[in-house]
Amino acid sequence: MTLTRSYRDQVNNEREYEMITILAPETTSEDIKVIQRRVLDLMERKEGRLLALENWGRRRLAYTVRKHRKGIYLYWRFLGHFELVAEIERLMRMIEKVIRYMSILVDANVDPNARPESVTEEQLNQAAAIQSFDVPEHEDREQRPAETDEEDAGDAEAAGEESEDEDKE
Repeated sequence: MTLTRSYRDQVNNEREYEMITILAPETTSEDIKVIQRRVLDLMERKEGRLLALENWGRRRLAYTVRKHRKGIYLYWRFLGHFELVAEIERLMRMIEKVIRYMSILVDANVDPNARPESVTEEQLNQAAAIQSFDVPEHEDREQRPAETDEEDAGDAEAAGEESEDEDKE
């Protein structure tokens, strides 16, 4: 099988891409592992290489996407040729758990040997773990350290001294 290459690509160089994928909030860790495996299999077939995979956790979306207000964000960084991105995006359209994705070109004509090695199995397992970064507003107020009366009195005295100095001038 011969791969077509862009005329702009230099010989023995690849392009570096980033992709953000937003998954439905009810997606389980097992579903994430299945998605990872499908993308990694595709990368192997298309001679691509995964450089980084991070799970940014379950976050609130800025607006409703496919009737979801929250989503699980996955960050992918990979090397490959332009036809790899088209295939990955086609795969993302077919997976029901994916509600949104976006791929961008980071750098063209990258020497693959200059980039770090592929992602380890441990990093893949960490990316499959679901984290939630939603902090309700009322918890933010409760977690402030309680101020003691001594601190309040000290602050009041310091404020009083500053105002007296300003009156003298």
